[in-house]
Amino acid sequence: MTDTEELRAMIEEIDQDIIESIAVRMEIADKLAEAKKQEGKTSWDQQKEEEVINRYHELCEEVSLSKEEAEQIARLLLKISKERQSNYF
Repeated sequence: MTDTEELRAMIEEIDQDIIESIAVRMEIADKLAEAKKQEGKTSWDQQKEEEVINRYHELCEEVSLSKEEAEQIARLLLKISKERQSNYF
């Protein structure tokens, strides 16, 4: 049986991976904002936002996370991306 310290250490490792992945995602979102600005596009695309949310629904369903959890995760990441991308416009 795994004790609480081992479980906490496992969570800490996963948290590190999550943060690193989010940082990479935000770097790419910044590059996307730059590209959109150069192409004369608007800073935010509502249809793309809905596509991302739907993708999260599907991804979370595959790993037994609820639709509500998927929505929370997607909306938080999109909110951060929106705020960062607004700096380019």
